[in-house]
Amino acid sequence: MNRLSLFCCCLLFSFSVHCQTWQLVTEPFPPYFIGEQHKPGWLHEVIIAALKTQNQKASIEYTQWARALKLAKRHRRVAVLGAYYTELRTRSFIYSQPLATAHTVLFKRAGSEITFTGSLYSLKPYTISKGEDYAVSPEFEQHPELTVTTTDSLIDSLLLLKHGRVDLVAGTKEVALYWLSNSERLQQAKQVEVEHITPTLATQNLHVISDKHHPQAKQFQRSLHLGLKAIVASGELEEILQSYEFTDEQTRQLTQLLSRNLR
Repeated sequence: MNRLSLFCCCLLFSFSVHCQTWQLVTEPFPPYFIGEQHKPGWLHEVIIAALKTQNQKASIEYTQWARALKLAKRHRRVAVLGAYYTELRTRSFIYSQPLATAHTVLFKRAGSEITFTGSLYSLKPYTISKGEDYAVSPEFEQHPELTVTTTDSLIDSLLLLKHGRVDLVAGTKEVALYWLSNSERLQQAKQVEVEHITPTLATQNLHVISDKHHPQAKQFQRSLHLGLKAIVASGELEEILQSYEFTDEQTRQLTQLLSRNLR
């Protein structure tokens, strides 16, 4: 290959990198992905803004969580948004730095007699529902005496709870509270109050993950990293959070979380 041909190939590659649209996937995960008043969700906006600083666009598909992971494993999507860390997933996926924090809790029907001491053994008498491929905690997943069923989504699990078909639901507190207030399916279901119980099962960080063998995984993760660094430095991150009515303390904590991992 002569020098002119090599130069043209390099130029074409550079052009394609900066003009492509990354194909991303996640499940509806409010308030992170999908927000109030038809907003896309604050973490959705953060990721789009970060990639924009690198002159890159992104298209985000919303689907069931288990399907999202399969699409990434088959290299149909370059990244899955909002994944919790698990040792099992690290065998297949590259993880971004932590982008947000969420809390996994148990939900029950109001008035039902549930005893949870903090020990998972105290949950042995109950049937617990969670979404397929949802991560709760290593202890929860590996516990030998828990009765756990899976559904396609957190909404489906909450519907089972409302109809008395399970005793508890394990899910992300922030997301479940949003769905209980905003999901038409849950609003139209049996009028039973649902509440979360303490203590919290786990506190998780949200990441963006890419399959290790995807040919553009490292390139995408590098672009996201540089973009996040750019919007933290420029103040754009703070502007996005303020548009979602984050308090000053919430904004400070999130900026600190990102900044710690952007060096």
